[in-house]
Amino acid sequence: MNVLVIEDDKRIAVVLQQSLAEDGHNVFLSHRGDEGMDLITSDQFDVVVLDIMLPAIDGFTILSKVRAKRLQIPILMLTARGDMPNMVRGLDLGADDYLTKPFQLDNFLARVRAIGRRGHNASDNNITVGSLILNQAQQILRRDGEEVALTRKEFLILDLLMRRMNKVVTRDQMISAGWGFDADVSDNSIDFYISSLRSKIDTKGQPSLIRTMRSIGYCFSTSSVSQPSIA
Repeated sequence: MNVLVIEDDKRIAVVLQQSLAEDGHNVFLSHRGDEGMDLITSDQFDVVVLDIMLPAIDGFTILSKVRAKRLQIPILMLTARGDMPNMVRGLDLGADDYLTKPFQLDNFLARVRAIGRRGHNASDNNITVGSLILNQAQQILRRDGEEVALTRKEFLILDLLMRRMNKVVTRDQMISAGWGFDADVSDNSIDFYISSLRSKIDTKGQPSLIRTMRSIGYCFSTSSVSQPSIA
């Protein structure tokens, strides 16, 4: 799964990142509430681990805004506040689970896996666009029934593009998906992977499925006339 950890304590955040990565997940970190809120609405995550005490916007406010937008992404609240009123408040606002620091990492990982399973059903594993079928669980792409070999980064970038079909995906969002939040990645590296994906999924003589949105990013679209949304 793609897991977003919003935690201002960088030491704790790194420990969670390493543990989640070892458990097989793609992990993205944010240390600020406003930044974390923007990432949640980018619609590229399967689970959010959310601390309460954050700079700019606190976790309760983020949770309220996410549910007000009717986003159903599973959220695990993570906080040092162990008193019952805060636990009840978090759950009433729409948190899927609540874990109080300190905690055992095995317990944390099990809860992440559990709410991740609740957030998806079997049909969510496949993204189908025309002759392309991207299986998120197996991380396999099939075109006309034939498996297409993808590198790890190609899969992560294509997964993001296909899930946000007809919406603009910025270069920063691609970097977060393929390399990790705040990684130092050159434009040439992004262009290389986009070019490689086009060579694997496009039909010769037809417009590319991955459209270049100059100075912004890219958009996955099967239409040559529809205007992509930046939202």
